[in-house]
Amino acid sequence: MNIELRHFRYAIAVAEELSFTRAAQRLHVAQSALSARIKEMEAELGVALFHRTTRRVELTEAGKRFVAEAEHALRHHEEALRQAREAASSIRARLKVGFQGVAALELTPFILDAFEGRCPGVEVEMCRYDWDDPSAGANSQEVDAAFVRPPFQARDLKMEPLFTEPRVAVLPHRHRFAARPRVHITELLNEPFVLRRSPDRIWADYWMCAEYRRRLDMPRLVEVSSADDELQAVAAGRAISITPAAAARFYPRSGIVYVPVDGVSPSTVALAWSHGATNPAVAAFTKAVRQVCRTKPHILRTITDPMGTLTQDLRGRAG
Repeated sequence: MNIELRHFRYAIAVAEELSFTRAAQRLHVAQSALSARIKEMEAELGVALFHRTTRRVELTEAGKRFVAEAEHALRHHEEALRQAREAASSIRARLKVGFQGVAALELTPFILDAFEGRCPGVEVEMCRYDWDDPSAGANSQEVDAAFVRPPFQARDLKMEPLFTEPRVAVLPHRHRFAARPRVHITELLNEPFVLRRSPDRIWADYWMCAEYRRRLDMPRLVEVSSADDELQAVAAGRAISITPAAAARFYPRSGIVYVPVDGVSPSTVALAWSHGATNPAVAAFTKAVRQVCRTKPHILRTITDPMGTLTQDLRGRAG
């Protein structure tokens, strides 16, 4: 026979009750079946575990050692099950969302509120990523979902575009174009330019506007590792940059000016998640995101409008 965990429980029950009758009642098995299983165990082990008389049951020395180890094994078994169940519950009850910058901009708090309304028992953990991973953890599946700005090297991801916003020029406040209401991308391509340091060349080229430079000599490039470094480089007059228009609202800084740019494609914000995503909360999160994008048109207008409020806002933050 194969000695299993249930046999451990049989031996422990008899050892604690010192009675096959009471042990059988406790285990909800027939006394005859319990006695037979204990005899089978003893035969398998080649040693008696209990001394039996018509009046009493006693553990042998071998029985004492066996029961002690059986109790130890059961405790470890139950702890392993508890840990596994706790881990599974933790996974189900948490959603990790990656992002760069300011995630989904002004929509972010509304998205989190909408998701909480759908899944009140699920905790959202927001995970910030640097420029070394434009997928914000989605490619490596370190997160369940991520707010991203394609293009970048995507590996087996689903991506749902949420909105687009214009890209703007970031200029030193003394730049010759700083007072202009707008500038065309072709006017900027010979300027010293910021290069965002990242292993993802597709993403870095996009923000350097490489697609507009195909027949032009490359200007002097100033490598930076973060948004703060980028703004410092511009404020110091070392380079100019192209960035999302939301930077004017979220990253105002003395010494720089944000100027709307014509002739350059807008930046897309998308929700990304792995094709192999297993967290059931991902589906609820995508529905919450869609709900907010559908029901907050006034916020989307603030984000996507390249004229009007955007131009006024940018001019108000100059210098």
